[in-house]
Amino acid sequence: MHLISLNIPDLLIPLWRGTFECDADDDKSTWTWAVLTGNVWKDFGKAVAATTPHLPGFFDRPPRNPAEKINSGYKAWEFTILLYGIGPLVLHNVLPLPYWQHFCKLVRAVRIISQYNITREELEVAARLFVEFIEGFEQLYYQRKLERIHFVRQSIHALGHYANEVVTKGPLICASQWTMERTIGNLVGEIRQPSNPYANLTQRAIRRAQHNTLMVMIPTLDPDYGKPLYPRWSKDLGNGYALLKLQERSRHATTFAEGIIIKAFLDAHYPNSPEYIFFDLHQRFRVCRWARLRLPNGQTCRSVFSLRETRQNARHARNVKAYHNTQTLEPLALVSVYSPPDRTLLQESNDTFYTCKHQGEAGLRVVQVTTFLSVVSMIPHMLAGEERFYMFEKPGMDLANLGGILWDEDDEDNQPT
Repeated sequence: MHLISLNIPDLLIPLWRGTFECDADDDKSTWTWAVLTGNVWKDFGKAVAATTPHLPGFFDRPPRNPAEKINSGYKAWEFTILLYGIGPLVLHNVLPLPYWQHFCKLVRAVRIISQYNITREELEVAARLFVEFIEGFEQLYYQRKLERIHFVRQSIHALGHYANEVVTKGPLICASQWTMERTIGNLVGEIRQPSNPYANLTQRAIRRAQHNTLMVMIPTLDPDYGKPLYPRWSKDLGNGYALLKLQERSRHATTFAEGIIIKAFLDAHYPNSPEYIFFDLHQRFRVCRWARLRLPNGQTCRSVFSLRETRQNARHARNVKAYHNTQTLEPLALVSVYSPPDRTLLQESNDTFYTCKHQGEAGLRVVQVTTFLSVVSMIPHMLAGEERFYMFEKPGMDLANLGGILWDEDDEDNQPT
């Protein structure tokens, strides 16, 4: 946590801003990487802040405008999303190309090392990229000049050990400080004797351990024991999937283009389906829509029918990663598929810059909702004069399936309609 989310940002961002300590024998005018200055730094901060509505709520705290808030308690998670989430996007065409490509090697390696499940092949890629980043840092920044030797901090050297540590200790995200930091914060909040805080903290920790032990030994003591897994008015689809309110009580007609896609799907897979009776004379299909879908990893994705995303500055959770399957008829989702990513940028960025086109009605497909794997962020941006969308997933998202499933009973999307 501290190396990736605090130490590395504390090195790279000051270098890019040109605020890093400069030796008397060095000259900042030769720092070709120091581009985040003046209006460029302000524009960079605005670009970072503008991504907030496109980061789903379960991505947790979005990065604030660093040009305004970087010295105001900028959190480790904000640095994580800033550098390893949206970094390849907001730094594209800002950093000189060699420095941007060098940075993308770090991003790719960190994304791999942050996974809960890591294959041997992925680990080998991460190890190679970490080494290439370290060597590239010496060539591009330090340049083996004595007056810049203070650039090469211990945090740069430590990156070379990450892959080996996974071999001996397992995925490092399982042993990261995120959980410990949260636990410390919770325990500190329980202190009620400021005059003797350490003894009080010890007793609170003991009480919590005793409580957890009793819950494991006698689960029926838990006030939530026996309660349904999903909220009222939901529909359990099995295997961790569930449809959540809002839900239409009566069917409503789709557009003509949507109706054509649905009919083609039924013709191909279910030619004897009773659903054909819901087509009108204009080939529009009458459907009953749901607002939200709970995924097995605990995420909730929303449809266009959801009310929440109509709010100003609402954080979107409408883009999903899915796989192809046509084994069951119900429930179905009508989606618009993005184009394949730009291959040139993907190769230049070491598979970190996924930028796609939204295909609108041309990309309409009918899929089973049980093919949805996770919710991703799709951030609009301009590239070569056309609107495209940059995709990334929350770091370490596959850890979500280790915890319980939570929901907000007060969410207006929960209310029946």
